[in-house]
Amino acid sequence: MVKEGVIALRGVSKIYGVGEIEIKALDDIDLSICAGEYVSIMGPSGSGKTTLLDVITTMMKPTKGDVFIEGVNTTKMSNAELAAFRGKKIGFIFQTFNLLPKLTALENVMTPLWINNVPREEREGIAKKLLKEVGLENRMNNRPNQLSGGQKQRVAIARALAMDPKIIVADEPTGNLDSKSGKHVMDILHNLHKIHKVTVIIVTHDESIGKLANRRVLIRDGKIVNSKSDNKLVCQI
Repeated sequence: MVKEGVIALRGVSKIYGVGEIEIKALDDIDLSICAGEYVSIMGPSGSGKTTLLDVITTMMKPTKGDVFIEGVNTTKMSNAELAAFRGKKIGFIFQTFNLLPKLTALENVMTPLWINNVPREEREGIAKKLLKEVGLENRMNNRPNQLSGGQKQRVAIARALAMDPKIIVADEPTGNLDSKSGKHVMDILHNLHKIHKVTVIIVTHDESIGKLANRRVLIRDGKIVNSKSDNKLVCQI
């Protein structure tokens, strides 16, 4: 089955340092991710999985190669152009939640909408709808210090969806949660993936989390060594 691709890496390498102390964090990687896929990126510590995520999300430019998102070669863009592009195309979920402590749950979810000049009434409506989707309709006016770890991560998920992005990226989303809260968060991510039809990319060292994805990409020493998929998809970019 041929499906439209949302992300494509072509000959991507990332090299740190110079001369004799060069470290090749990514080594000539080719990777395509189809629109609507649910992908986990896995590998041991130091394998390059976090660098790969940073390159995929345009937070870091590769030393060599090209990164395409929805057909746009992002390596040709300036940092300012990338920041604006990222804000509309990619929703981020972090291990440490990254919520603004002085803002309520509702205000945290509204933040990316405010940055993108969405009118107040509209952004408040979007934020309320998303918080209801993640089961926090009764916690909208609570600040982060009044929420559990699992609740904070659900706020972060709602915030990631605020701009209706095509791609959701989660970096160790259950890393700071107990097993029960972690399962709840992953259930929500799975259901939102089905509802919103977004592409979900999760970086994790947890085999049980990685297996939830439709495709598992294993990276070691900066190279992709395996990519198993439950779907027989071919991306066309």
